[in-house]
Amino acid sequence: MRVRGRAFSLPVLCGLGLLASSTPVLAEDPIPELVEGCMAPCVRYEVSTELQNDWIFAANPSSLTSDMLQPTLTTDLLYAPTDYLRLVTSIITEPVVDPAPGEHMVFEGIGTYVAELYTVIEAGPATTRAGKFNTIFSLASQVAPGINAGDLVSDFDADERLGGEIVLGYEGFGLSHALAATAFTTDRSILSESLFTHRGRTNLSDGGAGNTEGVSSFSLTLDGCDGSETVDCYLDGEFGYRLGFRYQRAGHPTEEDIEDDVKLGDELAYLAAATKSFELDEMTLRLLGETALVRHFDGRQDDTLVVTGSAALDVDTLTYVATYTQQMNLIAGGPDTRDSLADFEIMYSSDDNTPFAGSNWQLGAAYSFARTADHPNAHIFSVRAAFDFSGGVEFGR
Repeated sequence: MRVRGRAFSLPVLCGLGLLASSTPVLAEDPIPELVEGCMAPCVRYEVSTELQNDWIFAANPSSLTSDMLQPTLTTDLLYAPTDYLRLVTSIITEPVVDPAPGEHMVFEGIGTYVAELYTVIEAGPATTRAGKFNTIFSLASQVAPGINAGDLVSDFDADERLGGEIVLGYEGFGLSHALAATAFTTDRSILSESLFTHRGRTNLSDGGAGNTEGVSSFSLTLDGCDGSETVDCYLDGEFGYRLGFRYQRAGHPTEEDIEDDVKLGDELAYLAAATKSFELDEMTLRLLGETALVRHFDGRQDDTLVVTGSAALDVDTLTYVATYTQQMNLIAGGPDTRDSLADFEIMYSSDDNTPFAGSNWQLGAAYSFARTADHPNAHIFSVRAAFDFSGGVEFGR
């Protein structure tokens, strides 16, 4: 299945209440292969269409059972006027309103919004970008394959931020490395709104870590890879790692925070992740492990420890995936709680250029078991069909 910086389908667990070259390619570029295939001056595009059905059954309580059928359309555009300058945008059409627990939804709550819009400048071993983008942090949410595998771990991502970033690539100790430094704030511009179904413009009064006036948050990540560039390490490398640190200043207290006299705190996040691949005859086994500790999660007093493990076995055009994530919520002044997600999937990917040049399609099915403190258990069966196609124009060639 397609590796993305985030999951663009509606997270099933929202309904359950889960909080839930030498120049490096940016780890969160929408489509790195478009960058590599674009000889300036040029325009490139990739369109991904998805249709996904999520059936929540055997839930406790039974009122949580539901069925949701929703589409997702992602359009990534790249314009490169020179070899060193790129303009990138990602426009998404998908459900933008979370369903109530137990609510059935068929093609409802769908809106269109600009997920990313930024400029990239390359200068020697350094790449910088500025604008609206998804910040680099969790490796598991970025590369773990599957329909629902990243639903829980992506909860602590910092997506749709405004700011700037610099990535420095270098070689050392037999590995390719990429050091990324990012300064950002929550997007509260008109780009935080959506067309068709209105998701609401983000305001300071909404609170949340990083939702402050000015650029007050930052992150640092260090990636390393043996066998490929860091951006392709999960798929093409033999071994890879990521170390990360993120600081997000506490946002303004909401009306509910003021009424409940909730104390806020600056969020501090620490992350360590590693990947390893093994060639087994005509099969490839990919392993991923990640641990993240988030102090004052989302600007509250509670801490969170998130541990994720994933194993994916590629056999010809089929991929078998098993993923487990546990989120330990360390509650300030109260008993600790745990949320968990076990996910088992099988996915089929067509050959490239099928059914025509620049296209491919995928089918996937997943069984997931979710457990939270509020809802003891729920079983989810998901199926997804996706079709991707890409192309472009090189001017004067």
